[in-house]
Amino acid sequence: MTSDPFDALQTPAPDFPEPQAADLLREHYGMDASLESLVSERDQNFLATTASGAKYVLKFANTSESAAITDFQNQGLLHIARVAPDFPVPRVIPTINGELLFNVESDSGNAHRVRLLSWLDGVPLQHAKGVRSVARQTGTCLAQLGLALRDFEHPASEYALLWDIRNAASLEQLLPYVADAELHGLCELRLERFRNVTRPRLEALRAQVIYNDMNPSNVLVDEQDPNRLAGVIDFGDMIHSQLVNDVAVASAYFCKIDEDPFAEVVELLDAYTDSLPLTEDEVAVLPDLILTRHLTTVMITHWRASMYPDNAEYILRNEGRARRVLSRVAGISINDTVGRFLDVCQRGAGQEAAT
Repeated sequence: MTSDPFDALQTPAPDFPEPQAADLLREHYGMDASLESLVSERDQNFLATTASGAKYVLKFANTSESAAITDFQNQGLLHIARVAPDFPVPRVIPTINGELLFNVESDSGNAHRVRLLSWLDGVPLQHAKGVRSVARQTGTCLAQLGLALRDFEHPASEYALLWDIRNAASLEQLLPYVADAELHGLCELRLERFRNVTRPRLEALRAQVIYNDMNPSNVLVDEQDPNRLAGVIDFGDMIHSQLVNDVAVASAYFCKIDEDPFAEVVELLDAYTDSLPLTEDEVAVLPDLILTRHLTTVMITHWRASMYPDNAEYILRNEGRARRVLSRVAGISINDTVGRFLDVCQRGAGQEAAT
């Protein structure tokens, strides 16, 4: 399945009024609840809380999202519930008629798909206080999620998603939105590296459905113990892509702006490969993919913030880190980093073989 990957990120999010959302929840789920708006990149989400305290997420999909893609996300969650029932992700709640979603038309005449998911308790890692390090837990969690999705197939899984690292070359048209001269130059160099070196090597690597969005907004930690992972939310960027891209996305958020930017990435890789070993070819391209994810974050967020200035704070929430990482590691040897990653990944693979 193909489409324009820019469509979903330049189509305004739904804007259903809260009373209408409450009426739809009552009509289709038989549920009376108070609603609270939740921030989202391209959809409209409400936290629904019933009188008994039960919580759910009512989701209105962006009009650019096809029914097939919404079904892909639903079926992915259902697949995880079947093969890994203890894995902490949202569950799809059927309507009173047993359907996984329903359609509703906005005042402007646009059709939107609506669904209900269970709520996961926890604090987004991005907002948690007192966190020492959850890099190893994140690596283990991501590997378990990759294993759970390994056999999942869906006809809509290969749609065009701008946040898929495979599509980084298409970001060149967004360069004019990066006004800072130094950052603009870093982005140009990283795009050239992706086109000429990274993408040709990436295309030969194994692929499957991947989660593709292990970022601090989507990783929940326990409110009482912020050093314990409590769940993973938001499957809106799930896609069929190279498995190593999943690792690159997660690793990007553990890069540090200090004397050793990759210290926690090594911890994540060590834990990940204990459960799901990477091949030498996958590890060899991983440092470039991590930096490409930072490039993607910078370019997409600058572009979207110019379109939606009222939501710029949310859109740009990860841009500052991405910018600093690109600048910090510009002079670090890729080959040395590959060697470091290979050491830890091969050690993990060797330990698994020994057992």
